[in-house]
Amino acid sequence: MTLSHAISMEEACSSDWDVVVIGAGPAGTVAARQLALQNWRVLLIERKAFPRYKVCGCCLNQRAISALLQIGLGNLLEETNAVPLNSFEMRFSGRAATIPLPGGVALSRAVFDERLVEAAVDAGAFFLPETTATLQNCTEQDQTRQVKLAQQGQPSGTVTAKIVLAADGLGHPSLQHCEAFESTVSQSSRMGVGALLASDYLSDYPTGVIHMAIHKSGYVGLVRVEEDRVNLAAAIDGDFIKQSGSPAAAVLTILKASGFPTFSEITEGSFKGTIPFTRKTMRPVGKRVFVLGDAAGYLEPFTGEGMANAIADAVAVAELVPQGLSEWDQSLEQTWLKKHHEITDGRLTWCRWLAPLLRLPVAVGIGLRLFHLFPAVARPIVARLNH
Repeated sequence: MTLSHAISMEEACSSDWDVVVIGAGPAGTVAARQLALQNWRVLLIERKAFPRYKVCGCCLNQRAISALLQIGLGNLLEETNAVPLNSFEMRFSGRAATIPLPGGVALSRAVFDERLVEAAVDAGAFFLPETTATLQNCTEQDQTRQVKLAQQGQPSGTVTAKIVLAADGLGHPSLQHCEAFESTVSQSSRMGVGALLASDYLSDYPTGVIHMAIHKSGYVGLVRVEEDRVNLAAAIDGDFIKQSGSPAAAVLTILKASGFPTFSEITEGSFKGTIPFTRKTMRPVGKRVFVLGDAAGYLEPFTGEGMANAIADAVAVAELVPQGLSEWDQSLEQTWLKKHHEITDGRLTWCRWLAPLLRLPVAVGIGLRLFHLFPAVARPIVARLNH
């Protein structure tokens, strides 16, 4: 995206901010937009240059789309040529099952996040890209929070805000100096790997379908996004990646073992990776700080639950922030803990059940056979994941 709307470091550090939002993914950008629409002074900070690739399944389910419609961003998906989804195909050891999956779309994160940033800027937020932000500790008497900024690895200044929203993804690096936001990582957590591939050699993966290859050591999802490219996102055991020799080799092994066509054109250089991603921030709120999106916690997703939760988190926190700007108290923290739990933990029950089941070959085999013979059995699961 053009950075003509980006604020300079000097301007950012010399301005008074109501809210500083760290992280320009769906959670951060939607929150920044919603607050800017309420005429608060909002600074949105992003570590990477835009557009940027993110390891992600790139699927938006019905819940996410409904949330975008409710906040006035319903045209975004049509304008970006998001690809409608109609089914979910799973394969394991040569067995296959296809489940109807109406209402979702696929859109690359590079395009989706860029358009969300533009929407936030259009609403009045200020954008500071290619900047690392680190929250500083505070005392009980402080009425603001300080965030230190760095560009190209060099300290560049400090911004001050009445409230900070940490939405900077897995491990929330912006909170690394604040022990109050400690997170726990599941011992069974997998690694995320992903790539955006040209479609020339992927004709076996048709449009409108989420293709999932399931293996005892992980799973690989492929879906076509805008411009007929194919997004690949996988959750794989770290030990299996090491045994395979590389993420590319691990992906190819899983595709072959499941019965999906493989493609030799894939290379190690195609892939980006993540830290172990099944994790949870023990307390996603602190004095004048809200933690949201993947920074607050992450479970293995299946059909777009991650982005749906991020958007819902953002809309909910934007409704609470004005109260905190007026007067911060611990009751507000309790309100956010309850609300965040309803949005995430309460809605991810199926993910918690499905993730461990996918590690059991016998359970996967029985499940696929059941779904193949009786597709209606899967409808309650799909409905729960979508809504």
